Amino acid sequence: MKKTLFLYLLLLLALNFQGQQLSQFSYFTYNYMQYNPAVVGTAPCLDLKFGVRRQWKGFEGAPITGFANIHGKIGKQTKYRYMGLGALVETDDAGPFGYTSIQLAYSYHQKLANKYYLAAGLSLGFSQYSIDYGEMSLEDQVNETAISGAINDFVFPTMSAGLWLYRNNRFYGISVRNINAPKIEGLADSRLNRHYTLANGYAIRVSDELTFKPAFLLNYAGKSRSSLEAQCVLDFKDMVGVGIGARSGHGFSALLKVSAMKYVTFAYAYDVTLNKIRYQGANTHEIIIGIRACRTYDPLHVSCSAYD
Repeated sequence: MKKTLFLYLLLLLALNFQGQQLSQFSYFTYNYMQYNPAVVGTAPCLDLKFGVRRQWKGFEGAPITGFANIHGKIGKQTKYRYMGLGALVETDDAGPFGYTSIQLAYSYHQKLANKYYLAAGLSLGFSQYSIDYGEMSLEDQVNETAISGAINDFVFPTMSAGLWLYRNNRFYGISVRNINAPKIEGLADSRLNRHYTLANGYAIRVSDELTFKPAFLLNYAGKSRSSLEAQCVLDFKDMVGVGIGARSGHGFSALLKVSAMKYVTFAYAYDVTLNKIRYQGANTHEIIIGIRACRTYDPLHVSCSAYD
């Protein structure tokens, strides 16, 4: 089974990285910063999230992703404009393949008409891609040309940009990650694809205690098919959220978010895979812990339904 997965991953890399190269997350409505740098600064105070995603449990060499991000407002803030600053780290391991990415993100938020704000964001960083050639078992180990020796390539710069239009009960986002499409040395004709993402979500007040939050995410990378994701979460007093999500060509997810303490939130997603991979490793687990340092109320904060 390990040999089969390694060959499958190798094929994806050797064919010019034509599909998704960046991690996808099941609970994307609780993790927008991984997709769009313009989100930086929309939380009411300093916001920290870290988590882990274990994909296709039971599949040897299956991807394991870890991440952490932090962001908040900087500089002078008025009711018309403000700035945000943040950082994110992401690691991914899939058998002999792995990468680590570190990004710094900046955003500028400007008030528009009808209580809307428009944010423009830019992130800059680097990635390190590695392949442990010794862990592979190829049919022609000596003459294989797709990978030459061990690879440990440092890719700089990696750039992403995005726009985020929002008000207290809805948001619209567009972002492009890997804008400069850098090349990875050591892999034949391999280059990081640009990843395009559209996001849209709403916060619909059902009662004084319940809020319904539907959201959509559309991803496209390289020559791969577009991936459409949707989530619906019912939130009770901003303390407990339960919902369901789905991704085209993949399956569906059960979502749970609990505010255990005043400033700490736990989120969990359980994926059920419905494509052919389900025969070897059907399920995926994702855990996110959020910490928010809101000591005092900020009268200038503009609520964004992506976070509040």
